Amino acid sequence: MLVRNKLFLLLMSISLTLPLYSQDVGEVEIEDIYVSDHTFAFYLNTDGMGVGYQRGWHTQFADKHVLDLSFLYSNHIKAVRGSNFSFEGARSYSYGKLYDLFLLRTGYTYQKTLFKKPYWGGVSIDFNVSTGFTLGIGLPTYLEVAYYAPGGSNIIRVIERYDPEKHDLSNIIGGAPFYERFHNLAFRPGVFGKVGLVFDFSQRQERIRAFAVGLHLDSLFPPLQQMAYNDPTVLYFGGYIAYQFGRKKQLYE
Repeated sequence: MLVRNKLFLLLMSISLTLPLYSQDVGEVEIEDIYVSDHTFAFYLNTDGMGVGYQRGWHTQFADKHVLDLSFLYSNHIKAVRGSNFSFEGARSYSYGKLYDLFLLRTGYTYQKTLFKKPYWGGVSIDFNVSTGFTLGIGLPTYLEVAYYAPGGSNIIRVIERYDPEKHDLSNIIGGAPFYERFHNLAFRPGVFGKVGLVFDFSQRQERIRAFAVGLHLDSLFPPLQQMAYNDPTVLYFGGYIAYQFGRKKQLYE
């Protein structure tokens, strides 16, 4: 009788343990496999702002190769906008600025996952490094300038490209309309490099919602002189933060 009771208790223990074990195994989730993604970005740089697009391919568990495109505005550190209140309706302008500079970048980015996002959510952290080509586009400054008409009684307003030898605070009314500035664009080829971290906080695995921070460096050949009375900038170095959003594509999607 005693042996029978012990055997009964043993069988009951096994029967209770097996369902619990089976339940634990059944809760293991199958992870989705992603092969590519596309991401849009808004950048805020120490010297300007911009937008970007990235197309990525996942080759291994933690590695991603990315085609990186971006269009940025780079403002000179000494450029200060002001207005001439002596003339009604005068547009603001930056005194001494020869060019506004835009940077069109295209390059390659390698991105590696440092900390993977848990299945229940959280934040993943990726490291990336980029390099590629830059096209600097210089938008020349055109101004509205005042000249005295013959006789010296009336003022004539004329649109002219800014020339520090001819134009100063005594005859500059203000900036010219934006569409007047597309004459004599300056183009400068160059290269860029970038390193940063990406923090993806999206609650859905197939979506990308992330903030990125990092450093960037651009160089143009030959350098473009943005400000009169200042040497051309050889290296454009600064930091950036970005908001990224996009979507991932699964293996069999």
